[in-house]
Amino acid sequence: MREWCRRSGARLLWSTLVVSMFLLTGCGEKARPRIRAFAEGTFSISSQQDSTKDFGGFEIVLVTQSEGDIDTLGVAITDVSGNFRMDISALEEGVFPFIVSRAGTRLAIAEFVVAEGDSTTVSGSFPLNGRRLRIVSPENAAWTAYRNVKALHNQRILELVQSQTASGRNMFDTIASTSAILWSLRSSYPTSMATKLASVESVVMLEGWQDSLVIARLPELGIDYSGIVQAVRAARRSVARQLGQDSSLSLLRWYRERVPDEIQKAELQMELVVALLDSFQNDLALEEALELRRSYPGTDWATWAARATYEIENLLPGMEAPAFQVLLRDGTELSSESLLGKFQILEFYEPTNDIFLKEIGDRNTVFQLLNENIFQVLSISTDPDSVVNEALFEEVDPPGMFVFAEGGKESDIARLYNVHVIPTRFLIDPDGLIVSKYTGSGMMDLKNDLIAVIARLNQIASQAN
Repeated sequence: MREWCRRSGARLLWSTLVVSMFLLTGCGEKARPRIRAFAEGTFSISSQQDSTKDFGGFEIVLVTQSEGDIDTLGVAITDVSGNFRMDISALEEGVFPFIVSRAGTRLAIAEFVVAEGDSTTVSGSFPLNGRRLRIVSPENAAWTAYRNVKALHNQRILELVQSQTASGRNMFDTIASTSAILWSLRSSYPTSMATKLASVESVVMLEGWQDSLVIARLPELGIDYSGIVQAVRAARRSVARQLGQDSSLSLLRWYRERVPDEIQKAELQMELVVALLDSFQNDLALEEALELRRSYPGTDWATWAARATYEIENLLPGMEAPAFQVLLRDGTELSSESLLGKFQILEFYEPTNDIFLKEIGDRNTVFQLLNENIFQVLSISTDPDSVVNEALFEEVDPPGMFVFAEGGKESDIARLYNVHVIPTRFLIDPDGLIVSKYTGSGMMDLKNDLIAVIARLNQIASQAN
C-alpha cells in the first residue's frame, strides 16, 4: 500500500510555486534608460457651449502609479488656439491614462500607448457627448487592433459557455482562430509594442492545444520581447510533451543564458526549478534553487527559492509529513502521531476565500462520504478572525476536525507545510508519507485521487476474500 500510494501520488502539483513566480516582477531591477515619446494636438469647444474661441487652459496629464506613488510622464496646457505639445518620458513602454481637464473639471480619460520614438496626435471637441478622443499614431493604432481582437475572443468564449457548446473542438477552433489573428498583427504593425504582446499571447494561448505550432513560433519572437519569459514557459511544457523533458530543460537553459536582463534570467531560473521537479530530478532542482538564492540575496526571488528549497527537502511525495500538535476547535489536543494508521487529508483554508467557497459544496459531499475508520480530515483555518471562522458553522456542520491557527500563515503548522496559497491540501497515507499536494482549485484532483485510493482498497479487500 505504501509503494502504491507513493507511485499514484507522484504527480507534482507545483502551482504554489508557479503562482508565486508571476508575482515577482520588478524586484532587483537595475536602472534602465527612460522611454521617450511625443504628443501634440488640438482641443476645441463647441460654439453652442462657448462662442469666445478661446480654447486655452485645457490641462493634459499622462500619469502612472508605481508602488503607491504617482509618476507624471508628461504634462501640457493648450494655448488660446487649443494647441499643445508634450514631451513624454517613462520608465518602460506601456498603456497609461491620458487625462484632459479644464478649470478643475475632468473632461476625458483615455488609454494612451507610450513607446520609444512614437509621435502621437490627439484631438477632440468638447463636450464629447459620448465620442472618444481621437488618438492617432502607429503604436496606438496597433493597440486598438490588439484590444479589439481580445474583446472579440472574450465575447466568443462567453457565447460558447452560455450556449453550453464549449466543447473541446469548439474551444480549439476559437483559440486557434484568435491566435492566428494575433499573430497576423506582425504584418500590419511589425515593430509595435502591441504586436509584441499579441505575438507572445498567440504562442501562450496555443499551449496544450497545438504544441507543435507553439514550438515553431517561439524562435520568431524577439529575445528582447518583454513577454518572452511567458512564451518560454508555455513552450517549455509544449516541448516536454512533444520532445521530452530533456529537450524542455535545454530550451530553458538556452533562453536563460541569452535574455537581456536579470529579471528575465531570474524568472527562467525559477521555471527551471519547476521543470526539474516535473521531470523528477529533485537533486538538480535543489541545486538550481540554491543557486537562485546565492545569485539574488535579499530579493523576492531568494524568498521564492527558499520556499522551493524547503518544499524539495521536506514536502515531496513519498516524504514523511512534518509532525505537528494542534488545538482543535472544541479545545481537544491533537497530534499527527495519533492520525497514523489512517489516510489523512490536511486542509488549509480561509472561510472567505473565493476558491474555498466555490468548492465547499463538493468538498463537504466528498469528505462526508469518507469512512472515518479509514480517512481523517483535518482543516486548519489561516484566518486570524475568530468571528469569521465561527461563521462557517452557523448554517452547516462541515465534515472534519477544525483548527483555528493563531498566527494564520505564519503559524507553526502553516510554516511546516509551506502554506502560501489558499486553499492548500495534502493527502497523507497511513504510514505518514505524503501522497500529493493540491493548491488553489485542486479539489477535483484530490477527489479523483481519493476515488483511486478507495478503488485500490476495495480491490485489496476483494482479493483477500
